[in-house]
Amino acid sequence: MALLPLHLISLTILRHLVAAQQTNGSVPVGAKPWLSSSGEFALGFQQVQYNFLLSIWYDKIDEKTIIWYPEDGPTVPAGSKVDLIDRRGLVLTDPQGKEVWSSGPISDLAYGYMNDTGNFVIVGSNSRNIWESFDHPADTILPTQGMPRGGVINSKMGKTNFTRGRFQLRLLLDGNLVLNTLEMFSGSAGNAYYISGTRDESNATGF
Repeated sequence: MALLPLHLISLTILRHLVAAQQTNGSVPVGAKPWLSSSGEFALGFQQVQYNFLLSIWYDKIDEKTIIWYPEDGPTVPAGSKVDLIDRRGLVLTDPQGKEVWSSGPISDLAYGYMNDTGNFVIVGSNSRNIWESFDHPADTILPTQGMPRGGVINSKMGKTNFTRGRFQLRLLLDGNLVLNTLEMFSGSAGNAYYISGTRDESNATGF
């Protein structure tokens, strides 16, 4: 499918472009989400109590299990939207247009797409991936999703509270996989209650 020119795509057009590459586009709360080609995964908004969470979820199961959301899970009211904008990336705004979260400045954006691994990818004009949700995990690791040395995954606070919780999974630079608690006020790692024992002596660069 040929890519559309870089401009804001209306919701009507978006409905015909799901499961395809997306150029600059917008998904308001309550609108049809961006789907992967198989329809297995979706990027859009899930209702959390009285507000809405920008997220990726399994779309073919009844529970619509959420597998990604922005750091600390900011929720927004009805009337909010997420846009894919050249030079700005994914941008979440509230009904007043105030930026709540963004993926960070991205120049030369060509398109974004939701793939069948559960990874939302932004691709540059050089056809290289320049941002991926897999590189910014929430509280879930999916099959095919790697975790680099130094990588961290935090639990969420509760079923409907997506702020950072009390537990953390870390892959240390020395190769050990560690589960530890988090100090609630400082955010620093507490004592480890599980260590994998996979220390790599050839790359033991410490914690």
